[in-house]
Amino acid sequence: MNIKPWPEVVKLHPDVESESTAISTYAIDLGAIVEKDPNVPPIYRDAYSFFKATHLTRDMRFLIEEVYDRLSGREGNRVLQLRSPFGGGKSHTLATLYYALKNRKELEILFPEMKKLPKIYGVKVAVFDGEKFDALTGKQVEGKTIHTIWGYIAWQLGKYELLEEHDKKKVAPGGDLVKKIIGDEPVLIILDEVLRYVEKSAGVKVEESALSRQVLDFMQTITTEVSGSRYACMIYSLPASARESFGNEQMLEILDHLTSRVDAKREPITGDDIFAVLRKRLLDEAPPEEIANKVADIYIDSIRKNILTYVSSDEERREFEERIIKYRERFVMAYPFHPALIDLMRERWASIPDFQRTRGVLRFLATVLRHLKKRNVSDLLISATDIPIDEPEVRRVFSVKLGKENHIKPCLRRIL
Repeated sequence: MNIKPWPEVVKLHPDVESESTAISTYAIDLGAIVEKDPNVPPIYRDAYSFFKATHLTRDMRFLIEEVYDRLSGREGNRVLQLRSPFGGGKSHTLATLYYALKNRKELEILFPEMKKLPKIYGVKVAVFDGEKFDALTGKQVEGKTIHTIWGYIAWQLGKYELLEEHDKKKVAPGGDLVKKIIGDEPVLIILDEVLRYVEKSAGVKVEESALSRQVLDFMQTITTEVSGSRYACMIYSLPASARESFGNEQMLEILDHLTSRVDAKREPITGDDIFAVLRKRLLDEAPPEEIANKVADIYIDSIRKNILTYVSSDEERREFEERIIKYRERFVMAYPFHPALIDLMRERWASIPDFQRTRGVLRFLATVLRHLKKRNVSDLLISATDIPIDEPEVRRVFSVKLGKENHIKPCLRRIL
């Protein structure tokens, strides 16, 4: 079959084509987005650009629908926990929710199916980014110093005066006050990097205790009050495992138990969702399905010929044919990448503590795509053996993203 190699078929995203693209292009800074920081990459700076570069996975769509339902007063879990591996799309999902509430028009333009969401007016959104908020010095807003997570949430909801004393003294407010802050109106509270903030708060003294103790008390209180409200909803992010919890497993366990119900925990990117995420972020447009299908057929036919030689029974043949149908679908979804390459990065690289799953994959593959296209390679797909590891930039991104730079570089030098 006369099929063009992938460089002649695939159009790369401008971010990928550009040699000056920074690592931050693939890292979401939720706090900076909310504060409209001019240093935020253009692709994340406004709702339209953000949604255009976003693939709404099935779970992300469900999460948006779920939040809208809670804000409209429908029954269900009001406190949701977002669990995902390090770099696995937590902040991007929270930013998606933020834009979905603040910029519904843009959401509906790019995702028309979202027009069916309940019509809600006057929604207040409070966002707290634990990575950005300094536990010791607080945050300056409009000439005022906000000292705590509860003070910052109250300020965003326009009710700071109710908690001003508690904020200055860094003492967690009780349930009655938190209930007043939430009120009886649609309110969405988004908390990112909560564990990181608790970790930093442990070094700040409050009376005979520490700020971290007050933060945990507040988390327990706000969880209870949001759960008992009619129109409020809260979603907070946590690492997926103790390995990613900055060594503080006890605090992770405490925060984890705030949502004791299993069905209140969400994961934004699962299974083969990663294929669509890669296409959306790395390619300027979806590759022709006709080409993807033809390439898939070539690889599947080769696999079939090699394996059927060793199949001895009709039952084994039927089982193999069923599996091969699903595997063919993966070839089509993963194009221009070989699905085994993505599986390698997602499953084996993800076992390395410092590897950021989605973010690391994006940055590495962006570099690989750019260099392979420059070389005008003649391959139909990009597999593990096609990685241009002889390119200095590819080697650097590879070693840095795996967090094993000092160990990997000597090995690569010997190979090359």
